[in-house]
Amino acid sequence: MIAFRVDTQCGMGHFMRMKWLAVELEKRNVPTIFFIDQSDAIARFTNELNAELVIVPQTDSCQDDARFCLTYLKSHKHEIKWFIVDGYTFDKSWEAQIKAYGIKLLAVDDLARQHKSDAVLDIKWVGSVTSDRYEGLVPAETDKLLGPAFAILSPEYHLAANTSFSRTNRITFSLGGGGSWRTLSTVIEQLCTLEPTIDEIVAIIGPKATEVEALESLCKQYSHLTLVYAPSSLSEYYKETGLFVGALGTSLYELAATKTPALTFSLAANQNNNIEDLEQLGHFYHIEDLLTFPADKVARLIHSLFEHRKLIEQQRSRPAVPVDGQGTRHIADYLISGYLLDRLPKLEEPELGEEVSKLTDSLSVREIQLSDVNRYLSARNRSENMWRMTITDSIKPIDHYTWWFNNQRHSFVLEDNGSPLIYVWHQVYRHKDAEYLYGGWFAASDKVNFIHAQMILKWQLAYCEALHPNATWVAVINKENKFVNLLNQKEGFIELDKASDAFLVTQCLFPQASEEEFNYVAKFPASRG
Repeated sequence: MIAFRVDTQCGMGHFMRMKWLAVELEKRNVPTIFFIDQSDAIARFTNELNAELVIVPQTDSCQDDARFCLTYLKSHKHEIKWFIVDGYTFDKSWEAQIKAYGIKLLAVDDLARQHKSDAVLDIKWVGSVTSDRYEGLVPAETDKLLGPAFAILSPEYHLAANTSFSRTNRITFSLGGGGSWRTLSTVIEQLCTLEPTIDEIVAIIGPKATEVEALESLCKQYSHLTLVYAPSSLSEYYKETGLFVGALGTSLYELAATKTPALTFSLAANQNNNIEDLEQLGHFYHIEDLLTFPADKVARLIHSLFEHRKLIEQQRSRPAVPVDGQGTRHIADYLISGYLLDRLPKLEEPELGEEVSKLTDSLSVREIQLSDVNRYLSARNRSENMWRMTITDSIKPIDHYTWWFNNQRHSFVLEDNGSPLIYVWHQVYRHKDAEYLYGGWFAASDKVNFIHAQMILKWQLAYCEALHPNATWVAVINKENKFVNLLNQKEGFIELDKASDAFLVTQCLFPQASEEEFNYVAKFPASRG
């Protein structure tokens, strides 16, 4: 028999993942027993489970909790091969009690805490350091089941991982098992009033959800808004939805398995992730504090992502780290056999598109793709870049994502053996039958030098001249930026006459660039003489 101690108070996801692991074990004729807190929400999710359920009374300490579990097992003469513990309230003292009884212990975690267990399971992907996540936190002999290969999902996700889906014009919202719907209700109301480009909006209401009254009222007003209460699985909704919006818990791996376009946010510390790690799982749009922004701004972003959902689905079609939905099988294999296979993925380099120009053996230029979305923002917000710009504040991801899908720029990146050095862009503007070009660049690396900047500017000018031979280049350059002022002078940019159309166009294009702080310059076409 295998025993489970699950803290249902810190989220239903803990119970659900242990339930699916237990179901897999029971398929292999391994009996299970669950020690859980008193919760009315559990009953509707136990249908597939044959385990004995034991309610643990509220105790004063972890040690008392562990003693209750052990006393129960002893009195019923259960022979326990493994005890699996999942919950943030169980610390090393709880684990020490179980270990002292001679039972093998598997600790489930996602916060990289200390453990005294025989094995630790943490599915969180943190890039190349995933394998080192518990160094110094567990005994040297502890087995480590780390990474998305051990993601515990319901059985249907294994089939979903190898299937293409026909998605509907639906947006699906979920906060997981609990959470307050107060803020999202306002966002959903904004979306309901938009033009009818969204056929259906679905809100998945978890068993511990709060403040749903406003949402239920909206449901009576808008026929295309549907509330679904505590479904046993979200699999069918992931498969069909055009865009998922919700809290990033277990959903991260369910979304990865179904390759569902998504915008996510964090409701708890364990849902905070580096965007680079999420990208490797195929997920590019995560804003931890999304629900702190005004509802109209959030709704505008959601609508923009929904309009471009086909692109986002394609973007996540070939992740560097796939999720195959077989995590429960891998864990069950280990628990039964005691043999642990290394299942950390071998990272594949992302396909970033063909180069536009080869400048040297190592330097090349390629056009920006959708997968550059976060790297572009990160580079733009580097402190050494911002002071040179007309807008010196950092750009928020919520504004960047909305802009990214609606801008008219032509953007490129100079790379050194595939590593970004400089992002460069240009855009066409027409005034009085005349064509103007304006643009900019910003460094993505500390390795950028004058030669790199000169090379990419020369390339850009030549590239644009071939496409727009009669266009006038206009620009504003911070007067303190000696480097760029010199660079542009060498490439033929001259100071603009304040009475010229080019000067007025430049003012229009860069309204936040004051004449006191910026030089207004232009490079006229060769046809002008």
